[in-house]
Amino acid sequence: MRNRGKVLITETCDALLIEGLHVLGFGCSYQPGISQKEVEKDIHHYTGVIVATRVVINKKVIESGKLLKFIARAGSGMENIETVFAASKNIYCINSPEGNANSVAEHCMGLLLGFYHNITKSYLEMQQSKWLVQENQVQELEGRWIGLIGYGNTGKAFARKLSILNMNVLAYDKYLENYSDAYAKAATINDLYKHCEIISLHIPQNAETLEIVNSDFLGNFSRIRFLINTSRGKLINHSHLLENILNKNLAGAALDVFENENFESHTQKQHQVFQALIKTGKVIVTPHIAGKSLESKHKIAQVLLNKIKAIL
Repeated sequence: MRNRGKVLITETCDALLIEGLHVLGFGCSYQPGISQKEVEKDIHHYTGVIVATRVVINKKVIESGKLLKFIARAGSGMENIETVFAASKNIYCINSPEGNANSVAEHCMGLLLGFYHNITKSYLEMQQSKWLVQENQVQELEGRWIGLIGYGNTGKAFARKLSILNMNVLAYDKYLENYSDAYAKAATINDLYKHCEIISLHIPQNAETLEIVNSDFLGNFSRIRFLINTSRGKLINHSHLLENILNKNLAGAALDVFENENFESHTQKQHQVFQALIKTGKVIVTPHIAGKSLESKHKIAQVLLNKIKAIL
């Protein structure tokens, strides 16, 4: 079998990925938890590297990786990889959004129901021996309007889940054409501004989308009530989000991601805003787990193997 060199795996992964790489002719160096400095020091040994969000594949790493043929992202977002620079060095960059799209979609459903059916709120109250029925009257989702910003793998997966609720689903994606399907109707951003009371973000983080959700953006909606973000925390200006909730321009939000997901390195402002959002009682937060199901690791491994095989 042809020796294709070694692949550095920087995060935990399904055994299928290592087994499959061996079948393709690669050796594997399995080092979950390897530091950024260690990656920079050792990358010259590898023909491929697989990362999640923790390790940054910047120009320094790419310049040092003289043997690199591919950079693979276990997941969707590519903001931690200098993809343009890598392409200039004839290095393939691949990701695997197909692998955890279903997991993210299911999580979005949970967040949506958790808010409109007061599941999270009443659970916390019950822990304090508060049996509050009228105060937790649920709101049905049937017939309500939801807008999906971004209609790629996760947006489509969420739309399929929503179909069972008989909601009106609009999807806005500036990079697609003729993308209406059985689950969502293609729409303009102005359509979302006019009709939707729920917005769910399914877009990557890049220079164009940083803090795309701010007071100006939220002010464009005629009837927005609830915001879901399972994409990237930096898509939202959280200070503006807090202001809009406190001013009752927004009924609440569900956040699986935050601008800084390391509490120990929070600035004073980030700490204050995060705590204030929690204290409103109108924000559901989870620790970036939407796409991290038990099943998604296996699916991501299979997607990566298929894409790596395709570029050989």
